[in-house]
Amino acid sequence: MKIRGREFDLRENRHVLLVLYVPVYLIGFFLMEYLVPDTADYWVSYCPLDDLIPFCEYFIVPYCLWYPLLFGVGIWLMIKDAPVFRLYMYGIIIGFSLSIGFCILFPNGQDLRPESFQRDNVFVDLVSAIYAADTNTNVIPSMHVIGAVFAAGAVCVSRSIKRTSVKILICLLAVLICVSTCLVKQHSILDVAAALAVCAVVYALLRIYMNVKKWIS
Repeated sequence: MKIRGREFDLRENRHVLLVLYVPVYLIGFFLMEYLVPDTADYWVSYCPLDDLIPFCEYFIVPYCLWYPLLFGVGIWLMIKDAPVFRLYMYGIIIGFSLSIGFCILFPNGQDLRPESFQRDNVFVDLVSAIYAADTNTNVIPSMHVIGAVFAAGAVCVSRSIKRTSVKILICLLAVLICVSTCLVKQHSILDVAAALAVCAVVYALLRIYMNVKKWIS
């Protein structure tokens, strides 16, 4: 296969095959949503601190930026930095799979969404669209947080991104995404905390894998 006049050898670019997890994830996600509908009985994810967090529809913007963040970071690393792309995808694959598996085995949801909105603007309309597309079930651990953390981590360690300002901006965006999950009432603080715990465990597993691989080689 030729790409821009250059030969593309899949045997030398096997990291590209990791993108095949995307359809697997989508199948797993929709299966999870089907198995735990919003009308079913589920364990409610809630923390008293959730009551102190106001609803703010403007944070739906960073919440939605999660999608182009994960896609953009993935494409950049796939082309520019294969080793970090592998680590990024391993983190996403393990983290998302653990989250989906947990939600299927332990149905959960949250009841934090406002019954009505005090304002009427484009941001509220976007929140309503997100609410309609994504049920209030299967919330812990938050895959939004898992994805944002691993995207920011991959950008920070990649030598293909040389500008410190870019790394800082991506990290700030990741923080805003994590915060937005609570401010638009898509997640409880418990969901965020659980996601950070998953990230810590997966990071530890990847470090062990890297050390073992280095020791063997």
